[in-house]
Amino acid sequence: TPSPCSNYPKRRHSHRTAAMPTPRNRKVPAPAPPRRRPPRLEYRAKDGAWYGARMALQGDSLRVMFEEFREEFDEWHDPNTADLASPGDVTALRTRFRPASPPLEDARCGDLRRGQLLCVLRAMSNGERKYYDAVLDSVKRAAHVTVGGEERCACRFTVRWTDGPLRGGLDEVGVDEVCCVRDSPVNDPVLSEFLDRVTRSFGFGDGEENAKAVQDSPVQEPRLNEFLDRVTKSFGYCNGEEKPKAAPQGTGATLPPGGEQSATAAPQATGATSLCGGEGETAFIIID
Repeated sequence: TPSPCSNYPKRRHSHRTAAMPTPRNRKVPAPAPPRRRPPRLEYRAKDGAWYGARMALQGDSLRVMFEEFREEFDEWHDPNTADLASPGDVTALRTRFRPASPPLEDARCGDLRRGQLLCVLRAMSNGERKYYDAVLDSVKRAAHVTVGGEERCACRFTVRWTDGPLRGGLDEVGVDEVCCVRDSPVNDPVLSEFLDRVTRSFGFGDGEENAKAVQDSPVQEPRLNEFLDRVTKSFGYCNGEEKPKAAPQGTGATLPPGGEQSATAAPQATGATSLCGGEGETAFIIID
């Protein structure tokens, strides 16, 4: 099974790719093909695993093409289907893409930190090998050796799976199975064009789908909103603007009319019971 980092050029570790089995659905490489650049992106497929992928726009649809797989395994995203029926669906699709994860270099194993997100190779029971996300739990340090003038890491890494069939479980792996997830934005013009086009179809501008997704399911409770607005005003803010600060004592300045009561006035929401304490105490509202 292709991996998100198997296509990266390596100074060594050629055995990483050679050791991987050749599934029936892999493309048969042409004799002495020109070397292709490694994929810039990886994509979380329907099985939850990550694969190197490239995108193309065909008509109104986005075509996701997996590295080293035949065309029949491509995934398609049609904006007119239920999978992209809301701004939240656009956001969910966006999170399935990220920059390709490079393999952990032997000399950089000391840079890893507990809790760091990794993309780790997992041998499945059916003989397939797939990359799933995991976080680093601990490292069992071991002395590095030099083979053929290259440093080899012998450390063992305990990871906790965050995706895949073993989600939540622990595994111990070596450096050959670890890729480092990069915390950087996805910059792909094809993907951006498709997602922006779908976003505009919902009637608002590019990049607003996150705000719209939140707005689609707000808490609609007038009495609660009235209470929270009153509390907000008591802190010196009104409709998002800060009230003028009181002048220092001794200047002869006075508070604006009603200012003395704004911080302590009890909510007057019908059907609500409020308990407002003095300074440093907590206020409660019960909505029945």
